[in-house]
Amino acid sequence: MTGTAKRSWLSVSLGVIVTCSLAQAQETKPQPVRITAQLSKPDSQGRQTLTVRLALENGWYIYANPVGASGPIATTVQVSAAVPLREVQVEYPQGKTKTVAGETYRIYQDEVEIRVVLRRGESQGQLDSSPLTVAVRYQACNDQICLPPRTVKLTVGP
Repeated sequence: MTGTAKRSWLSVSLGVIVTCSLAQAQETKPQPVRITAQLSKPDSQGRQTLTVRLALENGWYIYANPVGASGPIATTVQVSAAVPLREVQVEYPQGKTKTVAGETYRIYQDEVEIRVVLRRGESQGQLDSSPLTVAVRYQACNDQICLPPRTVKLTVGP
């Protein structure tokens, strides 16, 4: 291999290493929100309560639903099952107020519980008992930065 070919190969190799390192750095952005979910047993009508808990690291917050001002990404919870759900009622807590640059927002800090009351659908005369897919969308911020909006999907069994 000539000197020029070796340098060219080395440049390409370093470029790949730098690209991989940048991709890894992006994957290791802070994730200050931990999400868990718990599902009650269904009653005879197929009603269940899903409790989604979001635990935020100290100094971080997410926007409430409703957020109170235009612009920020409100926290949302969506639930689906193999058989379409008959009813889904998401109960968002009010949150706390935060004022930044003259705009007042509602936020969640520390730990928040979002309750979802749902009613299962039926398939072939029987209540569906498949796992639920829960999608939680939020945007985490602290006093210095806001991370990009993120959607976390969980599977919750009956």
